[in-house]
Amino acid sequence: MNKIKIDIVSDLVCPWCYIGQKRLNDALAQSDYEAEISWKPFQLHPELEKEGMEKNAFLFKKFGQQGANMFDQIKSVADSESLAMNPEKITNIPNTVDVHRLMWFAKKQHKDLKLANSLFEAYFTAGKDFSNPETLLDLAEACGLSRMETEAFLASEEGRTEVLAEEKMYREAGIQAVPTFIINDKYMIQGAQTPAVFLDAFKQLVLENQDQTFQCTGDNC
Repeated sequence: MNKIKIDIVSDLVCPWCYIGQKRLNDALAQSDYEAEISWKPFQLHPELEKEGMEKNAFLFKKFGQQGANMFDQIKSVADSESLAMNPEKITNIPNTVDVHRLMWFAKKQHKDLKLANSLFEAYFTAGKDFSNPETLLDLAEACGLSRMETEAFLASEEGRTEVLAEEKMYREAGIQAVPTFIINDKYMIQGAQTPAVFLDAFKQLVLENQDQTFQCTGDNC
């Protein structure tokens, strides 16, 4: 099986990132490629305080009256992908710096892929509040990380500079929306595209010796 490298620029409270990950996995299952996946930080709401903001108040402030139905519309897409999404259980929109720091910490112990899946499911299925440190500790421990070491890490500032610097790098590179998938440092797909779009990108890997970038033009780009 051929190996490819995929960087996923994402926020773990982004519903389209949740859907996009599922579609990527579906495409990989239909391909001859085995992916080395690396999650990269991006904050959808960096302006939020550490404790986050009540969901309905946030949606109204950011999107007005349309915000009330936003999650319902996305849920229908998730349902079509057989992804469990229960927006009524979500009560808080968090600041995700500590979530990205936790992913940074987990990557050092090769637990980041498992943690990413757990974070998505905890937030979108169970409505867990990521502004609560105990929630992050529970998820970390369930993924095989030491609860004591994780607690000490989250109480520190370790990883903050690295996470924010990496996010800044992607923003300066022109990424303003997530998910963004970067394949072999060459092909870029933005948005929760269908498996067919990913499969088309995989086909273009045979052109790796040519200096070109794959750009999608779908609705979620």
